[in-house]
Amino acid sequence: MKRLFTVPKNDFDQFYDRARFALTWKICWIFALVIGVITALSVFANYAFYPYYISVLSLIFGALIYMRIYGKYKLVSIILMTGATGIIVGAVFFVPNAAAHIIEILWMLIIALYVFFTLGSWFGYLFLAISAAIFITYFNTLFYSNLLNIKEITSLKWNVMSVEFAFTMVLIGFIVRQFVEVNEYAESMRSKAYDALKSEKIIVEKQHIEKTVLLQEIHHRVKNNLQVIISLLRIQSQELKSEEAKKSFNEAISRIMTMSLIHQKMYEREELSRINLNEYFTTLIDDMLSSSVTSGKVTFHLAMDPEEIGSKTIAPLALIINELISNSLKHAFNGDGEISIKFNPLQDGRFELIYSDNGTWKERKEDAFGLQLIDIFTEQLDGEFKRETTNEETTYRFLLTDLDHTNNS
Repeated sequence: MKRLFTVPKNDFDQFYDRARFALTWKICWIFALVIGVITALSVFANYAFYPYYISVLSLIFGALIYMRIYGKYKLVSIILMTGATGIIVGAVFFVPNAAAHIIEILWMLIIALYVFFTLGSWFGYLFLAISAAIFITYFNTLFYSNLLNIKEITSLKWNVMSVEFAFTMVLIGFIVRQFVEVNEYAESMRSKAYDALKSEKIIVEKQHIEKTVLLQEIHHRVKNNLQVIISLLRIQSQELKSEEAKKSFNEAISRIMTMSLIHQKMYEREELSRINLNEYFTTLIDDMLSSSVTSGKVTFHLAMDPEEIGSKTIAPLALIINELISNSLKHAFNGDGEISIKFNPLQDGRFELIYSDNGTWKERKEDAFGLQLIDIFTEQLDGEFKRETTNEETTYRFLLTDLDHTNNS
């Protein structure tokens, strides 16, 4: 017997669905028990509503059997809503002189609460609209005549009506209590989830700080190691007699300095995954110009968009510009000069890098090591470039695709 009243197993994962299923099951059993008693009293008292009670009782037992077999509640909820509404409408319009049908209003309220809980707001508002239409029609057509022609009611019928009224009050309280329990559970789960997230946030922030400090230390040590390598190369270059070898050493030192500067800028920032392009290239170009042996003054202009770029992209991009500036300083300028670097996004998702100088280039081989490096680094960024030379300037135009960028605009 206990198993008969126990809520059947179901496949619902969400708490709200399980609560709605349980509510439908409990309400059906409460209806079955109480309506059974009211039906028996109605038959005994020859109460005019007893056919309707029998209809409700049949509907409820069908719902219980369906829920026990299939473990679903939505179809049952819809059937209960439409079936109970149809039965109430039949009672209101076809059973005259029945105490003005006041209790039916309470039944419609119970159904409305149940529909809101199990089927959601859309069905709830729809049912309220239907209920309003039904009782507006009733009050404007039959209510007054029913009120004037109420016949004498026996004490047994009053008892049946009293039991029905008490049951509707208990049922309204029961449904409201289900709302309260669900909301309390949801609030409890929300509070627990908030506390858990807060604790996890503290742990994650602590781990983030530790990782940030560790990464900054790594970048700092890599930068120091590269500086040691640069110092060793400079010492070694002093022992070289060949100017060509010294030149190669200086070019290697310049490339290592470019990489060293990346690590320096990375550990100086709180955001280790990005680097400011204007800041980085201004420092890089200033260092290169201060160490160059050009006979005149070389100025530069930067226009970088986006302002920041990811660590994945900065190394090949910086080495490309390093090679271009080195080539300009070695081959283009005999006196004062000007270098312009523009970096901006295109509408097709690619980025355009335009490097130009106003120097007069000396004759040089196209397969020089610097150009080979530019080719390699451009391929790493899934790009292509071309060189344009006029009497007034030399321009390199790059179209780059594979960029880890951040647009802060």
